[in-house]
Amino acid sequence: MGKVAHLLTAPHLMGKTPLSLLKMRELIRIIVALVSLVTISLAAYGGAECAGTSDLPQGAETSAPHHPGPPGVVHTVTGSRAAADTPARREITTAGQVVPKTHRITLVAQRTADGSLTYNGTVPGPTIEIYEGDEVELTLINQLDVDVSVHVHGVHYKIDSDGTRHTRSFAPPGGKYVYRWIAALGSAGYWHYHDHVIGPGMDGVRGIEQGLYGALIVRKVGDPLPDKTFVLVMQNVWFNNKRYPHTPLLEAKLGERVEFVVITHGSRFHTFHIHGHRWLDRGTKRIIDTFTHNAGESTGFQVIAGEGVGPGEWMYHCHVHDHLEDGMMGFFIVRP
Repeated sequence: MGKVAHLLTAPHLMGKTPLSLLKMRELIRIIVALVSLVTISLAAYGGAECAGTSDLPQGAETSAPHHPGPPGVVHTVTGSRAAADTPARREITTAGQVVPKTHRITLVAQRTADGSLTYNGTVPGPTIEIYEGDEVELTLINQLDVDVSVHVHGVHYKIDSDGTRHTRSFAPPGGKYVYRWIAALGSAGYWHYHDHVIGPGMDGVRGIEQGLYGALIVRKVGDPLPDKTFVLVMQNVWFNNKRYPHTPLLEAKLGERVEFVVITHGSRFHTFHIHGHRWLDRGTKRIIDTFTHNAGESTGFQVIAGEGVGPGEWMYHCHVHDHLEDGMMGFFIVRP
């Protein structure tokens, strides 16, 4: 390219624009534009696919370290998985599939000092990560004074693991209940779980409103592994049942692969947006930086922290104006 540039600016050609030279210039412009487009697309695609796997850490989420952030930010991290464990490498069969594994997980329904209802003391509850082909045996221990359950999205289970009142698949106060799930082939994606019995009627929405929810990630062979995973749940005008300045402060280093799992509950629709970052929407195959969510939906994506934009205090928020004005925002800090 240097020789071509020299040729186009050579003294003996200055002031002369023969047809062949004009065509050469136009061809070079087209080639440069195509190379730039391909480079941007590949970078975005590499940061957008579903990522890694690990067993559920007993006990739950890891909070981000409290470093200085934007002026006025209260450095409180509530229920954000800010420092994911390194995902365990799994044995692969000769057919290219993961050797199936049974994950034995315990969730404890309990009330925290601030009055929240939680699984294992955090809002959201622990992020459960499995592979296609894996099974889950989940024991729910109820330390609340009301019935409680676990209802899951995205994986297979029998009716006695539905987590609903009419199937009596819940744990009574002081009791426990065992749920069994199977992540069938083709179920890879970003899902979630939540209570489905607390409330005055059969719907059981009051437990969700008070914090009984969490993320389920089903991996598949070949998924890139994240350095960190953050879970953000949009409900009413909250992120993880908090309003700014008490929303999760998310942190990563420049160049780290960061996975976001966004879940929506409640009676409002929301739009999720992160400043300075883009990712591939699998449905439309478009590069996006905002998406719309209705209740019960879950979306996951990956970005490379600060890619193309550098370190900074990048906002995340709902783009519905009155929601944003009511404190539905937070910060994603990318450090050098």
